[in-house]
Amino acid sequence: MNIRYATSEMNFAGKFPDNYPHMRVLETQLRFLDTDHIPLFNILQSDTKYNGDVVYNIGKGDLDKDYIRILYTQFNNVVELLKQKFDKVYIYQDGEIGWWNQTDVKLQVWWYNQLESSDGILVPNSTDVNFYKGIFPDVPIKVIRSVMTDVGLDKSKFKPKSGRSIVTGPLTREYNGLVQVLLAHNYGLPVDIPPMGESRMPKDSWEMADNIGVNYLPYMSWIDWMYNLNQYEIGYMMSAATASGSFALNCAYLGIPCIGDKRADTQSLLFPDLAVDWFDTKTALELTLRLKQDKDFYNSVVNKAKKILQSEFTKEKMIEVLKINN
Repeated sequence: MNIRYATSEMNFAGKFPDNYPHMRVLETQLRFLDTDHIPLFNILQSDTKYNGDVVYNIGKGDLDKDYIRILYTQFNNVVELLKQKFDKVYIYQDGEIGWWNQTDVKLQVWWYNQLESSDGILVPNSTDVNFYKGIFPDVPIKVIRSVMTDVGLDKSKFKPKSGRSIVTGPLTREYNGLVQVLLAHNYGLPVDIPPMGESRMPKDSWEMADNIGVNYLPYMSWIDWMYNLNQYEIGYMMSAATASGSFALNCAYLGIPCIGDKRADTQSLLFPDLAVDWFDTKTALELTLRLKQDKDFYNSVVNKAKKILQSEFTKEKMIEVLKINN
């Protein structure tokens, strides 16, 4: 692999700087690969050819999203077009596996055609591999481990502990929010839901928050999210959808125990003692009560996560895992 470029719907061009405010998993991975990001339509609308491979993040969306609609109607064979300009084209899994099954059937087939014609698919979890192997047996599937960087963080701005708990997402199917909230209430602290903003939430999810004793946070940049996250005592990542698992990754960095679905590599590797099977709320409840009552267990979980983070979620380890899967 000679990944030198990346492309997506983002308008950002160049290498992501230290102070980039939205340094999510994808941006960090591209930074660690030392890629130049080029907006997708800039590539498609020019005759420039590039020396090297490209990572293409299709992005999520239905035909009511301008970006997806333009691709489908004007650049239907987008991966083939990219292959004319780059040595190889790798598709980056955006979001959870199976997400595209929810879209219009025309888009489902379009999605399939893009991945089938690619030179490889990059996925965040080892548990994702078999999903793609069954559908694309002739396409290489490679794990690109989720990572984070703290180069843009000012640690003096971290909020102090404030006696609160937080779940990974809202009261929707993808996030399994109600179940997470019910579990979190057993820890006995006020419960917050991450910053996606009222305009990004289903109306009923937002309006029911007070009735089930949760608080929605306002939308914020990744940097502000990290400053805010530091205040929590426990987190839950028992989402129905498993994607990059950045929530567990961020919790480990800040020393916050996270109970979550073992399908996410971040959860199973960083918090093996708190990783549960999907739907196993019984064990999640038992772990909630143990963390609440046994401070030695609480501290051991936190210390283990911080240690594993330093060895398994570095730039070097991400590149090593990617090469092993080459």
